[in-house]
Amino acid sequence: MNAAEIDDSYRWETTYTGADGTDRTDSGTGRFGKRDALTGRICETFVEAGTALFDLQCDEVTEGHFYDVLDARIEGNPDPDVPVRRVTLVVRDGSGAEKVSLAADLVYRPVTGEAIDHYREQLAEWERRDTARRSRRARAAARQSPGPKAVSADPGLRQVVGTLRVEADTVRDEIFTPDHCREQLALAENTVSAAKDAEQAARDRGDEVEAAYARAYVNRWKPRIDRWASMLELTLEAYMDADAVDTLADRIADLPMPPGSDHAEERPA
Repeated sequence: MNAAEIDDSYRWETTYTGADGTDRTDSGTGRFGKRDALTGRICETFVEAGTALFDLQCDEVTEGHFYDVLDARIEGNPDPDVPVRRVTLVVRDGSGAEKVSLAADLVYRPVTGEAIDHYREQLAEWERRDTARRSRRARAAARQSPGPKAVSADPGLRQVVGTLRVEADTVRDEIFTPDHCREQLALAENTVSAAKDAEQAARDRGDEVEAAYARAYVNRWKPRIDRWASMLELTLEAYMDADAVDTLADRIADLPMPPGSDHAEERPA
């Protein structure tokens, strides 16, 4: 490995200290100018790499615990213990010299009654969508299966209709739902707006450190707005394509039986 390669690389080590005092360590490597495998960001400095990693790792712990508490309360179980008390991150260069060190005692956001109600609504909506998806698949399978001869459509058309139903369901299942994309887009837009307000407030009171921290949030979250806006557009197009396939299946299913085909299924092969 030559000097240039060493200068372009970094490695990090994160220590998670639990409430009981035990430590768990995670580590990884990255290269400046290349997308980081964990954060997905392209960083040019040790500070950029360190703050991106640290924010992500702290958020993963606190947000994971938040939803664990929500699940426990909805299920009527005791709140789970706080998993991590402190997070410490060290970023080193390719030769092992320490360049950035970050540490924080984690603060967990409280789970309010409003948050529980909102989560219940989300769970109900996810269940509704899952039920609808299973129902569509069941209907498609039923159309492909022989039914009572008195109400059966032409066997050839029934096969075509069933295949089209499965095709439409597959298109919907392989992507996010439009509602999910809208939620993520709104989250990104609200985060950027709040970060901009925080940046301006920090500059007004002369706190350049806090302003820089808020600006970093803006820079991290603005690309998400573009990504989710594009994803929403693609998702809507896909759902329209799937609806068009379902409409075609409906038209074919409504076609009258050809004359003399009432007992088509009874013909010998």
